[in-house]
Amino acid sequence: MKHIIYFNTAQKMSQLSDNSIDMIVTSPPYPMIEMWDDIFAAQNPDIRTAFKQNKPRTAFELMHKELDKVWSECWRVLKDGSFMCINIGDATRTINSEFALYNNNTRIILACEKLGFINLPNILWKKTTNAPNKFMGSGMLPCGAYVTLEHEWILIFRKGGKRVYKTTEDKDARRSSSFFWEERNIWFSDIWDIKGVKQTIDKAPSRERNASYPIELPYRLINMYSQKGDTVLDPFMGLGTTVIASILSERNSIGYEIDSLLKPLLKEILNTIDVFKSQFTY
Repeated sequence: MKHIIYFNTAQKMSQLSDNSIDMIVTSPPYPMIEMWDDIFAAQNPDIRTAFKQNKPRTAFELMHKELDKVWSECWRVLKDGSFMCINIGDATRTINSEFALYNNNTRIILACEKLGFINLPNILWKKTTNAPNKFMGSGMLPCGAYVTLEHEWILIFRKGGKRVYKTTEDKDARRSSSFFWEERNIWFSDIWDIKGVKQTIDKAPSRERNASYPIELPYRLINMYSQKGDTVLDPFMGLGTTVIASILSERNSIGYEIDSLLKPLLKEILNTIDVFKSQFTY
């Protein structure tokens, strides 16, 4: 197996050929979540201007236009019949005394369908929370409290029709990648109840938080929608959870991370997997 990591933007994945990737699993920065404002604004200064002018809907659209560039590249590099799975949460935010919901999942679906992706039944990830004061608004009084957001989305897309298995080698690889009946019953439900993970970063100089998902999430998706020996791409790699899930699933992986300051921490994490040290290329 081979695992390659590029520390640059996924808006132009020039290292990758057209139709070369078997699966994409990723979780991008969430538009309108404040911790990601600086990363989006670094790509387009008009985003910061929109916030200063109290134009949140403009900022929301500009943020998604930056993500659109990545989805376009994903379409280019993904093979026909292959899947792209995107973990995304919607956002709530108060700007200029106005509290509102920003539907990230809907905006991404529209963008990907415009490119030609087929949107298949999505998964609702119910994130377990231990927060005692999770309610928003006026507490016990009517007409002033808001429903909490305790779920995120896993959007499922396919490029073109079903994957075709032409060679004996492909058919054998598919059979060797089969999962257990019990796994199928859990994995192919449209509601996943998986506890989230710690989102603070202790050793990263560029930021204190990340948006990592638990390894169970990409592990399930990779085994559901790819086979052994395939190459899995994560255009928003972060701390490498998708890479590790690919290793556990006997897949190759390619990751892109725009924040080069995460490189020492990422290498420290991945190099703890001693048996795979020689397979990493940075």
